[in-house]
Amino acid sequence: MLEESAVTRGKWMLAAAWAVVLVGARVHGAELNTLRGLDVSRTGSGAQVVVTGTRPPTFTVFRLSGPERLVVDLSSADATGIKGHHEGSGPVSGVVASQFSDQRASVGRVLLALDKASQYDVRADGNRVVISVDGTSQSVDAKRAETPARTERMTASVEAKPHPVAAQAPAKVVKAESAAVPKAALPENVVAAEADEREVSNPAQHITAMSFADDTLSIRADGDIARYEVLELADPPRLAVDLFGVGLATRAPRVKSGALRDVRVGAHADKVRLVLDVRGTMPAYRVDRANRGLEVVLGRAVARTWRRPLRPRAVVASVAEVEPLRQTPVKSDASPVVEVKDVRFEESSSGGRIVMKLSGTSGWKVDRPDPRSAVLTLDNARLPKKFERSLDTSALDTPVKMISAFSVPGAGGKVRLVVAADGAIEEKVSQSAGTLSWRLDVKGVKTEEVAVAQRTAGFTTEAPAYAAEGAPQQARYRGKRVSFEFKDIDIQNLLRVIAEISKKNIVVADDVSGKVTIRLRNVPWDQALDLVLRTKALGKEEFGNIIRIAPLKTLEEEARLRQERKKSLQQQEDLMVNLLPVNYAVAADMAARVKDVLSERGSVTVDQRTNVLIVKDVRSNTERARSLVRSLDTQTPQVLIESRIVEANTSFSRSLGVQWGGQARAGQATGNSTGLIFPNNLAVTGGVTGTGAGLPDNPNFAVNLPTGTGQGVGGAMGFTFGSAGGALQLNLRLSAAENEGSVKTISAPKVTTLDNNTARINQGVSIPFSQTSAQGVNTTFVEARLSLEVTPHITQDGSVLMSINASNNQPDPSSTGANGQPSIQRKEANTQVLVKDGDTTVIGGIYVRRGATQVNSVPFLSRIPVLGLLFKNNSETDTRQELLIFITPRILNRQTIAQTL
Repeated sequence: MLEESAVTRGKWMLAAAWAVVLVGARVHGAELNTLRGLDVSRTGSGAQVVVTGTRPPTFTVFRLSGPERLVVDLSSADATGIKGHHEGSGPVSGVVASQFSDQRASVGRVLLALDKASQYDVRADGNRVVISVDGTSQSVDAKRAETPARTERMTASVEAKPHPVAAQAPAKVVKAESAAVPKAALPENVVAAEADEREVSNPAQHITAMSFADDTLSIRADGDIARYEVLELADPPRLAVDLFGVGLATRAPRVKSGALRDVRVGAHADKVRLVLDVRGTMPAYRVDRANRGLEVVLGRAVARTWRRPLRPRAVVASVAEVEPLRQTPVKSDASPVVEVKDVRFEESSSGGRIVMKLSGTSGWKVDRPDPRSAVLTLDNARLPKKFERSLDTSALDTPVKMISAFSVPGAGGKVRLVVAADGAIEEKVSQSAGTLSWRLDVKGVKTEEVAVAQRTAGFTTEAPAYAAEGAPQQARYRGKRVSFEFKDIDIQNLLRVIAEISKKNIVVADDVSGKVTIRLRNVPWDQALDLVLRTKALGKEEFGNIIRIAPLKTLEEEARLRQERKKSLQQQEDLMVNLLPVNYAVAADMAARVKDVLSERGSVTVDQRTNVLIVKDVRSNTERARSLVRSLDTQTPQVLIESRIVEANTSFSRSLGVQWGGQARAGQATGNSTGLIFPNNLAVTGGVTGTGAGLPDNPNFAVNLPTGTGQGVGGAMGFTFGSAGGALQLNLRLSAAENEGSVKTISAPKVTTLDNNTARINQGVSIPFSQTSAQGVNTTFVEARLSLEVTPHITQDGSVLMSINASNNQPDPSSTGANGQPSIQRKEANTQVLVKDGDTTVIGGIYVRRGATQVNSVPFLSRIPVLGLLFKNNSETDTRQELLIFITPRILNRQTIAQTL
C-alpha cells in the first residue's frame, strides 16, 4: 500500500510538473535551450551530474520511489544531443536523457536512477544545471517531511534566476532539504551559503541594536527576523549576513579583540547586509535565531554552545517554509500501549497548563495549524471514552477558550489534544515518568480584555443548518498562498495540483470535465479552488480532511433527495410526549417560540397551573424544543436605579440710601435780619415730606432716597445739626441693607425593576383648582410631585441603557392665581443614556442667574464726583438657581446572569 500510494503521488506530481513545463514552453516560444553536454562525476561519497545548455535553464524537479529515481524536466529544451543512457557513478547508478515534443512544447528530461534514498540538490549555474546527490542515506522521517515541502514548490515559478544577495551568490535552489554542496559547484569566491525563511507572527521592521562580546555578534530587532541568508566568502575570508525586509536604526559595534577584525553594515532597499571581516582564516561559525534577532557565534564559542554542525555550509533555500514538527522519538509498534489515566487543565491569567497522567512514556509531536491553535498528538496511546470530551474554558479567567481530547479515527494508537485561544500561543511540552505537561502561554491578549461570546438562543446541532440557510458570514481564506499560470489545463489535473498543495484528499465526480485557463499570483489555495469551481459551475462538500467536488446540479439534487428522505422518515417516526417545565418565563409566552421548531405533526400545549409546556413530536424535535426552552428560560436581570435630584438656590441683595434736609432763617425773630426793607425776612427749607427715625417730626428733607430698613433688615443712622438761635438746622439720615441666602434641596428616589420593564415611583401633592362656569363650580386637581420613570436594558458588556423621565414639580406660594391657588414650578428631564454598572452620570443640569442694579438720583447733582453720593441711592440684587439630576444603575443579580450567558 505504501508503494502504491507513493507511485500514485508521483503520478500526480508528474502531471503537475508537466503542466508547469508546458507553460514555460509557451513563455519562451520557439527559442529552445539546446542541451549539448551531460557529465557524471564522483564527489566524495556522492555524485554530481552537470547538464550544459545554450541559455539559462527553466526546470522542475521531483522524486519518484519504487525504485528510487530523480527526475529533472527542462522546459523549452532540446535534449536530442544528449539523448540516451549514460553511465552513473557513486549513488547514481545511471542517467537517461529523453526528449518529449509536440506542436506546443518541447521538454528535455534527465532521469537519475539512484541506488538508495539520498539527499539531493539541484541548482542553476549560468547555462548549466548542476545536480548533486549525497551518498548518505536519507532517513524515513526526513523523506516523509521532504514530500510536502517539495510538492508546494512545484506550484511556484521554477525558472532559475540570479541570487538577490550578490552577483557571485549561487542561483535559487528548488529543493526540500539541506544537502551538502561540493565546493566546485559554487562560484569561485563563495565557500558556502545558507538561507533561512519562515513565517513569524511579529515580523521585524528595523535592526535596533548590535553588540559583540565573547566571539558572539548579537543582532537585536523590533520583531522576529522572517528571512536571512549567510554567505561565506574567500579572498579575503569574510562572512556576509543578509537580513531581508528590515531597515537599519543603529550603528555597527566596535570590535577590539576576538575572531573578528571588523564589522561593516550597509542598508539597501530590501535588506540590511552585515560583513564580518575575520582575522586570518575563517573560524568555525554558526548563525542562530534568538528572541527578536540573530546571534552569530564564532571560533571557540561554537564549541562551547554547540547545538548542530553548520560547517561546511550547504546551499539551502526556504528551509522553513513548512514549519517542522517538534517530536520525541516515536516508539515502535512492539512497545506497549500507553494508557491515559487522567486529563486536567490548570488555568492561569496568561494561559494555563494541560496535565496528562500516563501509564508510561509516550512519543509526542506538536502541530501548529495557525498561531492561535495547537495540536498535540500522542503515538501508541489509548484514551478512555470518559476522557473524550471538549472543554469550553471561555468562562474561566484564561485566554485559552477550547480544549478537545479524542482518539484519532482510523489511526489506532493515536490520541490528539486540540487547543484554541484568543491570541498567539507559545507552548512547551515536558514529560516525566507517568506525567506529560503541556504549558500554554497566550501572547497579545489580556485576560480582562477577552470578550466572552454571548450564548445565543439556539443549539449546537442547528448551527450548520443555520449557516447553510444563509446566515451572515464573511469568507475568510487561510490557505497557503500560491501562484498559478496555466492555459487550457484539464480541470482534473488542476485539482490534483491543489490537492498536493493543500494536503487535502479530493474526490472528483465522473462528470467533472473541461479545461480552464488560470493566472493567479499570491492568492490562498482555498480561494483559488473556489474561483475555479465557480467558473465551471461546480460545488464542493467537505467531510473532515476530504473534499468532494461535483457539479452544482448534482449536489443540489442530492440535497433535495436528502431533505425528502428526512421528511419521509419523520412521517414514519413515532411521536413522543415531553413535559418541559418553565421556571422564570411564562409558559404561555414560551409556547409560540417552541412551536416554531416543531414539525407539522408536532403540537404544544400549556398547563398554566404548573407553568409546564406539553410538547408532542418526534424525538429530534422534542430535543430541539428542550434545548430552546433551556436556553431561553433564564433568570431575568434586575436593575436598581438610584437618582439624586439636587436643587440649589442662592440670593444676594444690597441697598444704600441717604436722606438729608433742614432749614435756614434770617429775620428779626432769629436776630439775623437782612437789613433790607424787602426781603427783610428770609427762610430756606427742604421741600420733600417724610419722616425718619432719630430725626425731628418735620425733618424738611431736601433729598429723600432711603432704603428699606427695619427689624431684622439693614441699619440706619440719623444726625441733627442746629444753631443756638434756631436760624440754621440740618437733618441727615444714612441707611444700608444687605441680604444673602442659600437653599439646597436633595431628592433621592430609588426604584428596582426587571430588564426591559418600566418602573415608576412618585411622591407629591394634588392641588385643587376651582373653575366657575354657567354649569357651576368645577374642581380639578393638578399634580405637584417628585417622580422617576425608568426603562432599563442590560447590554452584553455589563452596561445599562436607560430611558429616563425624571421630574420634580413643586408648588410656588410666592406666585398665586386669581383665586389664590399657587403656581407650579416644573423641573423635568427626559432622555436616554448608556451607563456602566455602578457608575454615576449627570443626565440634566439647569443653571439660572438673575442680576439687577437700580439707582435713584437727583438730576445733575448726582453726577458731581464724590458730592453726588448725597443725591442718590443704590440697590443691587443677584439670584442663582441650579438643578442637577444624577443617575446610578446597579445590576442586582449580575453574578447569576453571567453564569447563564
